[in-house]
Amino acid sequence: MKMAELKKYPVGMQTFQKIVEGGYLYVDKTALMHRLVNEYNYVFLSRPRRFGKSLLLSTMESYFEGKRELFEGLDISRLEKEWESYPVFRADLSSESYDHPDKLRDRLELLATEWCNVYGFEEMETTPAAKFRGVIRRAYEQTGRKVVVLIDEYDKPILESLHDEGLNARMRDSLRGFYSVLKESDRYIRFAMLTGVTKIGHVSVFSGLNNLRDISLSPDYNEICGISELEFRRDFADSISAFSHRRSISEEEAWNQFRINYDGYCFSESGQRLYNPYSVLSALDEGKLRHYWFQTGTPSFLARLFKRYSYPLWELEGTWRSGNELSDMTLSGRNLAVLLYQSGYLTIKGYDERHDRYQLGFPNLEVSEGFWNSLYKYYIFRDDYSPHYTLRRFKGSVTEGNAKDFMDCLCSLVSSLSPGTELRREIHFQNVVEIIFKMLGFEVHTEVRSSHGRADMIVQTSGYVYIFEFKVNSSSESALNQIHAKGYADPYVGDGRKVILIGASFSTATSTIDDYRIEYP
Repeated sequence: MKMAELKKYPVGMQTFQKIVEGGYLYVDKTALMHRLVNEYNYVFLSRPRRFGKSLLLSTMESYFEGKRELFEGLDISRLEKEWESYPVFRADLSSESYDHPDKLRDRLELLATEWCNVYGFEEMETTPAAKFRGVIRRAYEQTGRKVVVLIDEYDKPILESLHDEGLNARMRDSLRGFYSVLKESDRYIRFAMLTGVTKIGHVSVFSGLNNLRDISLSPDYNEICGISELEFRRDFADSISAFSHRRSISEEEAWNQFRINYDGYCFSESGQRLYNPYSVLSALDEGKLRHYWFQTGTPSFLARLFKRYSYPLWELEGTWRSGNELSDMTLSGRNLAVLLYQSGYLTIKGYDERHDRYQLGFPNLEVSEGFWNSLYKYYIFRDDYSPHYTLRRFKGSVTEGNAKDFMDCLCSLVSSLSPGTELRREIHFQNVVEIIFKMLGFEVHTEVRSSHGRADMIVQTSGYVYIFEFKVNSSSESALNQIHAKGYADPYVGDGRKVILIGASFSTATSTIDDYRIEYP
């Protein structure tokens, strides 16, 4: 127990040398890394934020600099025989906020200047791209060895400017010029790797580098970031023992809680499920289960895109996308699910080999709860409205079967919609109602197919089944008539739970529910 309690967790640490020299826990990925750097020359990897991309590049940096002593006892120590040293140029674009195009230019200029301070300048090199091109050549000429280029979070300037098309275009232009240096300098490059959250097709570095290997969906490299079940059981047994003792629960219950909250990620059609490393390390370090990964960055920019494109939120869980869509995203309303996948809010749940299609869904409890809880802040309520009492009352009434009370609460909640919320179509009201139910942890199914049609929403509790039909600028009576005519309640006859039918009509004039009816068949 003492060893487990003294274990040091590298929460938020991204420097391999610091982790090794500081005696922190390290999940050994060096065998996969060794295979990767000897199999390909140009690599791209897409993974969610805080999933180990930066640590992977830092490990590569130490490896290519020939720091053999740091790898003693790791898998690569028995695989590598040469331990040659190469000039390494590592660029990290995650440390800046890109709200103006000058921010990106300044960051690239700083990086290029730092490299030139080592290998020299030439007067004609007046732009970051020109300096980058020149310093790669000079490093090769001065050392006699080809260079290694590692670029972390290449897409952060693009993602941060998605809300502003003009700014986004200027960011893409700047990055296009900088990354094009890699193609032009091919003769001097031993290995290059770019990582990011997304692979956005508008950045032509990917079309220019014809030999760029995208391993984002590769089963061979599914586990290069994240923690597999085997690694978790092997490296964290003492940690889970200490955690269970601290929480006064059994070790099996502790394993199960970590699995439910932090496991479930998958990045290929046949790969193992993976734990989120940041959340696992944070939970062990603090001795508590919280939404650690989700709290480091809520999806506010995604909420704005959902509204812009009127995206049906009920399509997120179980949606199917092709391999091409997942690996090369062009921003559009249809592709918001792909952006959610690449950002880590959705993951691969299934695969149709015949059509090369991947089924997506939320990976675990941390992400699903955090996602729905965060949306109401950006999607629904005004800053001056505090819904907490109404939400508590709403949740209790749904659980207890008091349909009239929770519908009154729902009317109040919908009337609190922020002024900028689009309310001209049924889809917007349905999104709002789904967010509220899922935010409170209820089992919600939307657009439920039957032999006669599709029910707008079905909410299930241990004692009740609520069947909803929504109308806009119509009547609750017509909504209930549709439930009866289409037989939406038929599958629940003999279920044992009480079935409650609810028809509701939304008014675009008043921006609220102006009419609802309840039936107990």
